[in-house]
Amino acid sequence: MTTTALTAQGMLCDFAEVAGNKLFITGAAINWISTNAVAAPHPVNMTLAILVRIPWNATNQQHKLSIELVADTSDGSERVSINEILPPDSDEENRGTIIGLFNAGRAPNMRVGEETLMPVALPFLGLPLPNIGSYFFSIGIDGTEMDRVSFRVIPSANMQMQMGPITP
Repeated sequence: MTTTALTAQGMLCDFAEVAGNKLFITGAAINWISTNAVAAPHPVNMTLAILVRIPWNATNQQHKLSIELVADTSDGSERVSINEILPPDSDEENRGTIIGLFNAGRAPNMRVGEETLMPVALPFLGLPLPNIGSYFFSIGIDGTEMDRVSFRVIPSANMQMQMGPITP
């Protein structure tokens, strides 16, 4: 199947890495992440694995991959900073997000119409989150959201025994 538009799909896992243009994933399909911290910040460990599909007609062009972390609270949504570095010529509105520019060339052995796959692994070790609760990563390409990867931070079993029952 050939596509005509760039797409990206994400997944949370314990560990992921890219080697030889392959995505190696361990402990995949996470949607609950526990923390031992009673008070904020609540450090968590996870990796965001992403597979970008680049159709033939979108190769040999520069594209922008953006990753934003959002706390989804009862008061609304709020960006959680995961990066303080802005690439050159980037808008200030992107502060706190991860921005990656990429240009996938056409390999000499590609057939007309084939897509290129670009795996990405972004580890977040000890990521300090402001609250226990719901979050999502928004994955965008060229200004269009491609996927949302939702998860919920919950107290660890030890913390739950100290605090009592947790309501969803």
